[in-house]
Amino acid sequence: MPPIRVLAEQLLINPNTVARAYLELERAGIVLKRHGSAPTLPILGSPLARKERLKILHQRADALLAEASHLGVELPEILDLLKQREQHINSPSK
Repeated sequence: MPPIRVLAEQLLINPNTVARAYLELERAGIVLKRHGSAPTLPILGSPLARKERLKILHQRADALLAEASHLGVELPEILDLLKQREQHINSPSK
């Protein structure tokens, strides 16, 4: 990731805005910051990054289950649909 000043110049925004954004990303476990160097993306196995990714998926799962309930779709049908979509996504294109 670019240093604060470089990114601020590229985006034509105040460096403090970039610094605050980087700080929020660091707090969320999305980036790692070491003193004197630009932020870096952590290894995907990072517990904090995984926690954030799972939080996003929990929110999406809740939304899917709520919508399915409103549409009268039962959990076994949802699971079948997810399995079908996973196969479709992972199958080699023809």
